[in-house]
Amino acid sequence: MTRPAFIQRAFRKIDKTLLSLFFLDQWVIMTGKNISRDSLEWPALRPLIPDKDRYWADPFIIEKDHRYYVFIEEKILAAGLGRIACLTLDKEGGLLSNQVVLERPYHLSYPFIFEQGGEIYMLPETAANHTLELYRCVNFPNQWQFIKMLMTDIYAVDATLLEYDKKWWLFANVKEEGGSSLDALHLFYADNPLADQWTAHPLNPIIKDIRSARPAGRIFTRDGQLIRPSQDSSRRYGFALKFNRIEKLNEEEYKETNVSSFFPKGGKILATHTFNQAGDFTVIDAIIRRRK
Repeated sequence: MTRPAFIQRAFRKIDKTLLSLFFLDQWVIMTGKNISRDSLEWPALRPLIPDKDRYWADPFIIEKDHRYYVFIEEKILAAGLGRIACLTLDKEGGLLSNQVVLERPYHLSYPFIFEQGGEIYMLPETAANHTLELYRCVNFPNQWQFIKMLMTDIYAVDATLLEYDKKWWLFANVKEEGGSSLDALHLFYADNPLADQWTAHPLNPIIKDIRSARPAGRIFTRDGQLIRPSQDSSRRYGFALKFNRIEKLNEEEYKETNVSSFFPKGGKILATHTFNQAGDFTVIDAIIRRRK
């Protein structure tokens, strides 16, 4: 006999409460060398696990001076706010240092890093402040100067920039009144990433699908094709990675097709939602289940 829905929900809540007494579901960073989107597999990835009072997620990577610099969201669980930290790794992926590089009185995450005109910039998620804020690095990797607001009065998450066809394109999930930040991908464009005005694409939201809308890392080129990583949150927030081939991108059109997916392993690995690369080094994040 099938239980009524409210009883099923009650049992799930009890199970979750009991699990939380003995286990911690924690975001961690996973790294691997000589791994591409096509050859992602869990056994080839090496975990970087923080202390149990925090989590690490949203890794973006830069290779510089024979080291890898992985910028992440670091969230201290007791504080409830994310901040941006940098993990410095050696050429084999060993952790050399960990330092906080940007904090604000509101939540920060998804530290999108890019270079322009010989300078290094960061566009972290600042949706909690209803802004899109741009920072410039003044002393790599730990000192960042606020430059300007790209947008205000907007709840935009996981903003991802792409330079393509003589324009800069900004992808972000936008949460509108009564909506969600998981299922509506919006697109904007401008002539340069420091522009004062960004034009909204006429097809916004260009993707309306909880299985593939939200960005999951830098858009990259593979075999001459643009590939946009995205999150699949159909089973839980940030459950799996999707890789989507961009087929049309201009001021009037947008089209993409899913070409592959990468799912959590199950057991102790419960979710994954960011993918980035630099040189021959790959970083992703994952939720792992640990004993308290």
